[in-house]
Amino acid sequence: MFELIKTLTEMSGPIGQEHAVVDYVEKLWQDGGARTSRTKLNNLFGHVGGSGPKVLLVAHADELCYLVRAIDDNGFLWLANGQGWGRTTSFRDAFTIGQRVRIMSRTGEIPGVIATAAGHIASLALPNPSELSWNDFWVDTGLSKAELEERGVTPGTRIIWDATTERFGSNVVGKALDDRVLLAVLTELLGRVSSYNLQVDLTLGCSVQEEIGVIGAFAMSARREFDYAIALEIGLASDIPTVPNTAVSLQLGKGPALVHKDSMVHYDHRLTTHLEEVAKKADIPIQHAIFGSFGSDGSALMKADIPSAMLAFPARYTHTPFETANLGDIEALVDWLEAFVKTEIDD
Repeated sequence: MFELIKTLTEMSGPIGQEHAVVDYVEKLWQDGGARTSRTKLNNLFGHVGGSGPKVLLVAHADELCYLVRAIDDNGFLWLANGQGWGRTTSFRDAFTIGQRVRIMSRTGEIPGVIATAAGHIASLALPNPSELSWNDFWVDTGLSKAELEERGVTPGTRIIWDATTERFGSNVVGKALDDRVLLAVLTELLGRVSSYNLQVDLTLGCSVQEEIGVIGAFAMSARREFDYAIALEIGLASDIPTVPNTAVSLQLGKGPALVHKDSMVHYDHRLTTHLEEVAKKADIPIQHAIFGSFGSDGSALMKADIPSAMLAFPARYTHTPFETANLGDIEALVDWLEAFVKTEIDD
């Protein structure tokens, strides 16, 4: 399963430009026997079949990105955040300085690095900053403004982190684990089920533009009716220095998580309870959590009157190019979903 996770997470698929990832996943699902279709926004459905309530399992294809907001006369790219963007950013986001990036130009990807005044010149010429603004760092590609424009770089061009996905012991580390790991989970699940052993009428979903306000999931719910849905997400682990476990109690290696609430919605209590019972009967260790400063496609589905739950794998360092998760937790999540779709839901 690691190889599929590595392939998916290393692909380029920023918010609003997820087509390469969706195309790849569609081929995987077609090869697995699912009947696929797309929405106008490029959401992907993979209908597996089965009998019983109509159930959607959904994960999102997009990854965090920056956008070019301006190109200065020397060819340096000034950035805007691909989510919310203000004048300043947090010092806790300073990890991004020094990261290699890919500029998604109209003629192909261009390598670059997020740079800032550093070392000798910084100590010689600049005071220590009291805040971190979007004017304190930029992207250096080594190309001139004319060369960048000739290759199709303009304001609005997306930029993503350039990071490989690797195994560190029993953990996997890389960019876009949020949410490509869950697309791998759905693909693995597809290989374990058929319409003959399902107790639900199962559809897999690959949504777009989750990171900018669950846009794709709203479009999904407008196109099809489902009786239940489960949003599959990256989770929040607090098992690192400086973070108390009273913030979030999840730990790597202790099993996948059943999320009861995030900052956007309380998840459906009946479905959540059913999922807990399924895990218990299948002898799958799970963890429980509520998340702050977090939302998922489940909120859009709940607003569309579809009872929804959220399952997640615990992860350290979310929204970074070094997101870290435990492979055992991810594999247990596949087991949990398999048990769920093979168990009758009492309406």
